[in-house]
Amino acid sequence: MRQKQTLAEKLSSIEVTLVPSDTLLRALRVMERYRVCLLPVVGEAGGLVGLISKAHILSAWGVDPLLPVSLVMAACGRPRGECLGAP
Repeated sequence: MRQKQTLAEKLSSIEVTLVPSDTLLRALRVMERYRVCLLPVVGEAGGLVGLISKAHILSAWGVDPLLPVSLVMAACGRPRGECLGAP
């Protein structure tokens, strides 16, 4: 019997990402299509810049479903020690 996939397995198997200018509406549609509740947001260079969850979307939905995900996503910063000049 097949076990339920973890979220990480789902995300790694479908290769779905958003860009910061995608709308909340698009993000929600992608989540519903792939049955996930968290999506990575990548920048121009393809690096991870944030994560957006269904909770992020629903909290801002009443303001405007056409807001860009960049306004409501959880931003991902550089890990410590990777900044230029860091020891």
